[in-house]
Amino acid sequence: MAAKPKILIVGAGPCGLTAALELTRRGFNARIIDKERGPTPLSKAVGISPHSLEILEPSGVTERLLAEGIRMTGVQARYERRLLASIDLSRLPHRFNFLLSLPQSETETVMEEVLGASGVRVEWNVELTAVRLAGAKVETELKGAAGGTFDYVFAADGAHSRVREILGLGFSGYTHKRTWSIADATIPDWPFPEATAMAVLHPTGDLGFIIPIGPKRFRTVSNTPEALSQIPGTDSAQVSQSDTFHIPVRQADRYQAGGVFLGGDAAHVHSPIGARGMNLGIEDAQAFARRLAEGRLDGYTAERHPIGHRWIVLSERMLAGVQTANPLAIPLRNLAIRTIGRLPALQRPMLERVAGLRE
Repeated sequence: MAAKPKILIVGAGPCGLTAALELTRRGFNARIIDKERGPTPLSKAVGISPHSLEILEPSGVTERLLAEGIRMTGVQARYERRLLASIDLSRLPHRFNFLLSLPQSETETVMEEVLGASGVRVEWNVELTAVRLAGAKVETELKGAAGGTFDYVFAADGAHSRVREILGLGFSGYTHKRTWSIADATIPDWPFPEATAMAVLHPTGDLGFIIPIGPKRFRTVSNTPEALSQIPGTDSAQVSQSDTFHIPVRQADRYQAGGVFLGGDAAHVHSPIGARGMNLGIEDAQAFARRLAEGRLDGYTAERHPIGHRWIVLSERMLAGVQTANPLAIPLRNLAIRTIGRLPALQRPMLERVAGLRE
């Protein structure tokens, strides 16, 4: 009987952890490494889609995520303080008819604990320094642990993927010049509905997003250097952590080379509009594990690349719309948002895309 293939997963974020969970429950020999000390304390990813919850359910992760996260049942869009639209997420045609809010660091912790219970531990402080295609095998060198030869490598090592760089896989695109910010804060006197995310647009093109992540705790993201400055009702906010960043918009020209496969931010990066980044990575990892089990890995790029490309195009269109400062375009955009807010039939296609139920 042929031995099970050996797989090295590089990167222990949600994409890499999903790959490890999915491979392990299918009986494969998976090893997962990460050059960092542990899960990231602050990241843009918060919303876990219904499709991701469905993917993670067989491994036992979803039950624990549901116990710890906030089931967001609504999304509001405001133009300054004026309500433009209120979207009811319970209209999603899925048994998980909500968007689960949980900081990525907490999501990763749950996933790592479930993975550890199955006998696979994340090797932190272990960095991949070399990878070579050697016929049907992949040779690796590691810093902090012994490397070796693997049948497959799944690279989930982020936008600055070392695996992708070493193999010379193109990462076409650009980076937006505008400085964005992110902050976590406690807001004791939050005046708006609980369990509801909110986008606030301004005539200057500035905008802010706020998402509940716990009792009176919120994550805010803005296309300005001060995330909370764009959100009304935050005078009592107590910031616990914050950072600034620029939005890259890039996609790998191909997601595989020999026995090496890319997933998550190593394969595609785009704006946080639509909350699809982390979820696309989870879907990439599931597709890799499924195709390996089915013996159909050759079609991985053909399946995943078009999906990543479509979301990059859509998220860029959405971003341009929400941060426009054109005085002629703003009334039309606001009218479109109000119309969508009044007509559930118009909401459904976008809700299904955000939920991962339609690509």
